[in-house]
Amino acid sequence: MPVMNKPYPGTGVVGTINRNEGWIEINHEEIKDLMPAMQMEFNVRDKTLLDKVKSGDRVDFTIMETEKGEYLTEIKKISSP
Repeated sequence: MPVMNKPYPGTGVVGTINRNEGWIEINHEEIKDLMPAMQMEFNVRDKTLLDKVKSGDRVDFTIMETEKGEYLTEIKKISSP
């Protein structure tokens, strides 16, 4: 059972970005204590987060579990080696 309002870090690859509706699709690895690896859309409260990445980027991100679902609260492109 997820803990409400706890940040959960994740890593994955950006798929679709919908700036108008405010969501991003990420094909992510397992998010420890929250969900297995899968491709999923996450809503954002701050749409400017979506300007930091593009489709195909490998990213680290943080989601917050709330009573209304998960929200992406942080996202950062992982630098290429």
